Amino acid sequence: MIVSLFFLYLLISLVINFQIYSMKSFLSSILFLVFISSTLVGQKNIATSWSKTFGYQQSFIENKGQFVIPNSFGNPSPVLFAVDHGGTKIYFTKKGITYAFLETTKKQKDANEIEREREEEFKNPEEHARHEKEEHQLKVKADQVTMLWQNANPNAEIVADEVTTDYHSYYFKQSSGEYKNVSNIKGFKKITYKNIYPNIDIDYVFHKKGGLEYSLTLHPGANPSQVKMLFDSHVDLNNAGEIRISSKFGDIIDHAPLTFYQNNNASVIASSFTKTGKTVSFQLANYDNTKTVVIDPWTQTPAFASNWNCVWECEKDGAGNVYMIGGVNPMQLLKYNSSGTLQWTFNTPYDSTSWLGTMATDLTGNSYVTLGSLAKILKVNSSGSLIWSNNIGTNTNLEFWSLAFNCNQTNLIAGGSIINNIGSFSVKASIFSININTGAIIDTQIVAYSSSFGTSGVQEIRAVSAGGNDKYYFLTFDTIGYINQKFSSCVANPSLYKINSTYAFDYKCENYRLNNSGIMAIRANENFVYTQNGTHIHKRSLITGAILATAVIPGGGSSIYSGKYTVSNSGIDIDDCGNVYVGSTNAVIKYDANLNLLSQVSTIYKVYDIQVTTNGDVIVCGSTGNSLSSYRSGYVESINMSACSAYTQTCCSVTCINQLILGNNHATIYPNPNNGEFNIDYAFELGGQEIVLIDILGKEVKYFDLENTKGIKKINISDLSNGVYIYKIQNKNGVLFSGKINLNK
Repeated sequence: MIVSLFFLYLLISLVINFQIYSMKSFLSSILFLVFISSTLVGQKNIATSWSKTFGYQQSFIENKGQFVIPNSFGNPSPVLFAVDHGGTKIYFTKKGITYAFLETTKKQKDANEIEREREEEFKNPEEHARHEKEEHQLKVKADQVTMLWQNANPNAEIVADEVTTDYHSYYFKQSSGEYKNVSNIKGFKKITYKNIYPNIDIDYVFHKKGGLEYSLTLHPGANPSQVKMLFDSHVDLNNAGEIRISSKFGDIIDHAPLTFYQNNNASVIASSFTKTGKTVSFQLANYDNTKTVVIDPWTQTPAFASNWNCVWECEKDGAGNVYMIGGVNPMQLLKYNSSGTLQWTFNTPYDSTSWLGTMATDLTGNSYVTLGSLAKILKVNSSGSLIWSNNIGTNTNLEFWSLAFNCNQTNLIAGGSIINNIGSFSVKASIFSININTGAIIDTQIVAYSSSFGTSGVQEIRAVSAGGNDKYYFLTFDTIGYINQKFSSCVANPSLYKINSTYAFDYKCENYRLNNSGIMAIRANENFVYTQNGTHIHKRSLITGAILATAVIPGGGSSIYSGKYTVSNSGIDIDDCGNVYVGSTNAVIKYDANLNLLSQVSTIYKVYDIQVTTNGDVIVCGSTGNSLSSYRSGYVESINMSACSAYTQTCCSVTCINQLILGNNHATIYPNPNNGEFNIDYAFELGGQEIVLIDILGKEVKYFDLENTKGIKKINISDLSNGVYIYKIQNKNGVLFSGKINLNK
């Protein structure tokens, strides 16, 4: 409106003063105004862009029970802080420092062995079980190096400074075998051993080139020769003045120290390491002992033969926050705000020993993360705290490879498989309905069966999506289909279809995770269902699954082995205008609803997942390399592609009735959006229920007490703006029912 008034004002001014303009000048001015107007209008939807490289956080993390030194006989003092970089951990105790290294790698197979396994037909269930066990086995390499402060002050304290803006949560296994969750753990940029020796403090910070920088502050009267670092590993002092401490992964290197008077870096004092056996100390040239002196070395830990700092999937909530899973040991869940600032890191108990799973995040910021081949699942809230964890697959043969919510996010489904190793062997592609309050499986629908032994006969779901028509759409290795979101009516549903997708995915259908995983290859709205196979994007009928349009994905990649395909890239999403966004090996591609190419933005990594946010940003994530690469880097970024808002599903028309039943409790919602009111007819066994309304940004905007256990209540929401709202009926035990209301006054 402001732009239009501005344009009109200038146009009138031109007309009034037309007599002093030539026609050429007048037309030029009109064109200039059109340019200004279109520029101002275009700026309205410009989104903030940011990019982050995935990696472990540079912080000294406070120990709340999550850190225990393995084989701690060398450093029995409790861990107070630790640097946690996955396979490399550095533990700080009052007595000293322990470096712990752990590398797990999968047995590398040559091309002939891979080809043989693809063609292998197992003769019996026992052979399949043996094959699966071998696939889970990893080569483990570990080592540990400890340094103790010799003859140091036993009462020295470690003080932490400069708290980081992000924090950490851990869900970890204790020595008792029980799991424990600790949330909101602080990280710090600096720790200091105070008075570790008389008049000597030792500071630790992170070096800009990697590793740790530690500095000894010698207050007046201090004696640097008292500082003695005793290592439990072989120590060398080379001609460059470096200390090298042996480990199975290579040397830990302490670079030669730089020494100077405090607040005067140019006043260099000659200094060096000295070594006696495995004990390292410092030697300084003559200096003024009445002044404060700083000794400043730099420690580098060895690099592993392989390092996967990969990003696997990304999600968003209704407020524009971004969530992603990445890493291998362990898999981590990270949250960024809409500006790309890291909020927290949740360390899952899942790692590559049992094949990494998938994730999904709802509008209010609850994230669900799975382990793939053992069908474990956990729920983390928007603050990074664990809500529940369900190890349902521990003693079963279930697998979870892909997650999706139903139309109003009251239910969660997992696409995966059921493995039958008893009697007649089979792997059945299955969809599991998950209770969002417990993680328990409510219902199961088997949608495809295997017909033979071996990977060629296995059927597993690799991608799922909810449609705008109360259906769940799925992709198996060779099939596309749907089932009704009300599982109980699936069997009798005559419109259920399953047809050949034409994709012929291999058993390991992607070429980027260590083992099998799901792929982000299907999205549906109320008009169409879209799928991609790495090289092509297809627009399909919601009713039949038939391909209606096809487009080549620029830079898309896929490999073929014995007629089966593995994709090199993935990712697909739809905005509220029907535009489709697809990932390739080097770009994000934007199409209109008919798959006409509109634009593309290059990436320096292979795209694995894409999400359009509520404010129209396009969140993209992925990694360099592939499943055979040694070193890989992961990225998550927000890209401005002039997207419309995120597509929002509605469960039914504005005149529909939502009937919800749970045990002896029930509620019937009668929305009446024309006058801003809706009625609820309810009956509950116990009192204490309330209704909460949540807007599209995930903000709770209304609360209503139901006041008793039975009756009809009129809910007035006429003061709210038009739009889609989620309602939740809940009590102290959690959410009982939820659904959506489309307010249209």
